This record gives sequence, structure tokens and C-alpha cells, in this order.
Amino acid sequence: MVIPMTPASVGKNWTNSVAAEHPGLVKVGQAGWLAKGVVYVLAGVLAITVLIRAVGSTVVNAPTQEASPTGAIKEVAGLSGGRVLLVVLGVGLLIYALWRVLTAVLPGGMDAEAWATRIGYLVSAVLYATFAITALSLARQPVQQTDGNQKVKDLTARILGYPFGRFVVGAAGVIALGAGVYRVVKGAKGDVTAELNLSGLSPTRIRLTKRLGVVGEVGRGIAVMLIGFFLVRAAITVDAQESTGLDGALTRLSGSQWGRVVVAVVAVGFLVYGLMCIETFQHRTLRAP
Repeated sequence: MVIPMTPASVGKNWTNSVAAEHPGLVKVGQAGWLAKGVVYVLAGVLAITVLIRAVGSTVVNAPTQEASPTGAIKEVAGLSGGRVLLVVLGVGLLIYALWRVLTAVLPGGMDAEAWATRIGYLVSAVLYATFAITALSLARQPVQQTDGNQKVKDLTARILGYPFGRFVVGAAGVIALGAGVYRVVKGAKGDVTAELNLSGLSPTRIRLTKRLGVVGEVGRGIAVMLIGFFLVRAAITVDAQESTGLDGALTRLSGSQWGRVVVAVVAVGFLVYGLMCIETFQHRTLRAP
């Protein structure tokens, strides 16, 4: 019996061949995955400080850096040897962004799900390229920059000034909400190891990795949903001050008891996701959409 070759199977075979013939390419992608993990661990720690500030703890001298991946990068700038670390992180994140572009253009499926995956990869590439540029810029000139929350407000205000700006902001918010829901559902289904090769690991290690991935995806999904929620609210009220970055969203939520629970989920999600990336970076594989 001859099994027909579909675009997805052809893409998978071609990708596996490339990975086998160019192991160095995979190693480069793994380095980017590691850098991503470090950034998320730092972002998780910063999100925890939002909770500490909210409850007025005097036990820990919590930093006031913004609790987001960008804030985590800025925090590195203040460390001893921070410039070197920023260059390493910047290069690593840039590599990860290029890796995402590569995976987006690999031969593979051509159905709606595959195209949605490709678009997601490209959006991810832009996001991490932005993080990389921030890190490398701070390494070159570690000056205090406008925080991410204000940048979101300023950009929203400019967009709202156009005739159809309200709908653009609202659409961006809806897309963010959808992306967040997608991540939460993905985490709830346990679909978190598709781009990892866990063969050879013990059953206990595999279970641990999957659990870390589930918690991480849910936390990241909720974080994206928060940004989307405030963008939609800004569009509805036509008030740019309603929009905010992740740190602003967490700070607003930390003012109430239930909101602190959400902040804790995001903080733990970021921290755990980062640890999962660090723990599995050597098992990252090249995968076609």
C-alpha cells in the first residue's frame, strides 16, 4: 500500500533532513530558546514584586522595574556586568526571532491551522526581535527609557486620533484576547511539547516538563488576555489612558484580592515557563508548521 504524501508530511521529512544535516542550526535555535527562558524567569520574579508592593511588604525591598519581559531586560542593565549579559541576551533573543522566521517559512501544512501557526510564528519573531533590540540598545547606552506602559498609552492615543483608530485599537485588543485564549486552551490540553524531542528522558522528567509547560502556557495566556482586555476597554471608552502594558495591567489588578490571585498566576506562569525553557533547551527541535 502506498501512503500518499501530503504537504505536511513532505515538510516534516524535509525539516527532519535539514535538522540532521545541519545540527549546528538546531544548536543555534536552542541557544535562543535558553535566552528566552532567562528573560521569562526574570519577568516572573518582577511580577512577584508587584504582589509584594501591593501587600506593602517591608521584608523585601522590591524593585520598581516594570513586570514584563521588557522590564526584565531593563533590570539586567542595572546589574554588575549587565552590559555583557545584555549583549548575550540580545544576541540570544535575536537568534530566537530568526529561528521563528525560519520555522514560519518551512514547507509544511497549507490548511487554516498551519497558516495560523505560521502567522503566530511571525508575530513571535517580531516580538522577540523587539526584545533583542531593547537589550542591545541598553547594552550600548544604558539610559533610563520610557516604561512600556507609557509607550502603549502614547501609541494608543496616536491611533485613536485617526478616523478609524478606535476600531484598530479594538481589533488589536480582540486579537490579543484571542491569542491569550489560544494559549490558555493549549496549556489546558497539555499541548506544550510539540517542538521538543523528549525521547530518552525518564517518564518522571517528561511529566515534570509537561506540567511546567501547562502552567507556563496558562500564565502567559492570561497575561496576553489582560493586555487585550485593557485595549478593548480603551477602544470602547475612546480613552488611551485605559490601555496599558503588562506591568500596568498587573499593578491595576493587584489592588484587589481577586486581582492579586490573577497576578500570582501570571507571575508563577512566567517563572515556570522560563524554567521549562531553560530545562529543555537542549531538546528543542526544528519543526515545520
